[in-house]
Amino acid sequence: MSGTDTSGIVKIIEETVKRYISDTADVINVESTPLSLGSQAVNLSRHSVIMDDQGVLESCSLITKMAKLTERRTMHRLLHQSANVPFSLTYDLESEDRALLCIQDVDYKTDYQNLEIEKLQHQEIQTLAFIHRANHGLHSELAWLPVVDRKHMEEVVERRWRPFWEEAKRNEAFIGAYGSYIPEIDAAARSIVDDMQPVVNEVSSHTLIHNDLNPGNVLVHSNQEVMFIDWEEARYGPLFLDIPMRLNPEQADEYRDVLGSHGIVLPAERFRLMYATAARYLGIRYMTWCLGAWTRDAYAKNMLERYLQMAAGTSL
Repeated sequence: MSGTDTSGIVKIIEETVKRYISDTADVINVESTPLSLGSQAVNLSRHSVIMDDQGVLESCSLITKMAKLTERRTMHRLLHQSANVPFSLTYDLESEDRALLCIQDVDYKTDYQNLEIEKLQHQEIQTLAFIHRANHGLHSELAWLPVVDRKHMEEVVERRWRPFWEEAKRNEAFIGAYGSYIPEIDAAARSIVDDMQPVVNEVSSHTLIHNDLNPGNVLVHSNQEVMFIDWEEARYGPLFLDIPMRLNPEQADEYRDVLGSHGIVLPAERFRLMYATAARYLGIRYMTWCLGAWTRDAYAKNMLERYLQMAAGTSL
């Protein structure tokens, strides 16, 4: 294992193995690979671990990162609630500074070409509903979580999204391909923070939310289980900010029914209105990366078209 100061990483890997994989296993080798997956992935590495478990050689893959307190505490809480999140270990649940977090590498053995998609989609609905209902209405208990408020949404729209949008509007290729969306998105962006106020004020929908359920943060473990990863952006706020990224309107109705069966009743008409409003906001938020990458990346192009439709309100 390379690096100038690896003793802390080796220690947390060894303890993670003992705690979650086998208490009789001894780590005998670790091969580490630095990863670069965005600005928030601080000191992110994947570790291929070889273990000797009573004479039998086994292997596993683990991830380490320097994580924010929000992510460390959220993953600790959800793991103890038996939610579908990776197992994780940290030594620090108090410091506001980033601290080391060791996480299960969820999908390193998953064959994404051979998944039972319909089954997994139903499981995802159940999994997301479980997390939301287990933490529903617990604002005082979850006071350590940042909240979704107007200031947060204004930052998303004005500081994260708008510079990329204004640049795209000056790009001839973008104008040629998506110029018809420009007036619609401009109009949507002018009003979306105001439009979102009823959603944010819907206290009956407040819970712990992931708040960043882009496709890369929803993985499949061993072809069997949907798991939500990367809780860096977790907040306390309306569950509607998680749903449109993962569930179409019909699936969202199924999700609402699951919540209702556990006593969280969200009236259908108001639920659909809130879902539609949140979808427009999330379309604006998530097109940001795609606006800079769509000409060189086919996936970014496909996602940009989806987010433009969401923001314009034409994808529902």
